[in-house]
Amino acid sequence: MELIHKELVDILKVKETEITIKNNESFKEDIQTHLLKSRQHIILDLENVKYLNSTSLGVIADAAMKAKKEGKELVISGVKPPLDEIFTIVRFHTFMGLYKTIEEAENYFQTLI
Repeated sequence: MELIHKELVDILKVKETEITIKNNESFKEDIQTHLLKSRQHIILDLENVKYLNSTSLGVIADAAMKAKKEGKELVISGVKPPLDEIFTIVRFHTFMGLYKTIEEAENYFQTLI
């Protein structure tokens, strides 16, 4: 995972194509570490991800809740079919923003200023 600092947002770019039991713990550690270093507006970019297991969904939900407790906001970008259906089924849209592109997520944060 790479942390990219931009003017208004920090982007957590996931480089792995699959988040499975083999790399879920490192995924969790990376998100937790980067959340501490991030500013108020954070985008988790899943553009490269083709598969997420259920545990990784829990990691993302937990990260969104931790961010909120710290006065930050975490949103997701780059989710493509069929992953977008999974995020809809588990109702992630009810507690965090889901955007097709990084640009859409950045535009959302721009409206908050």
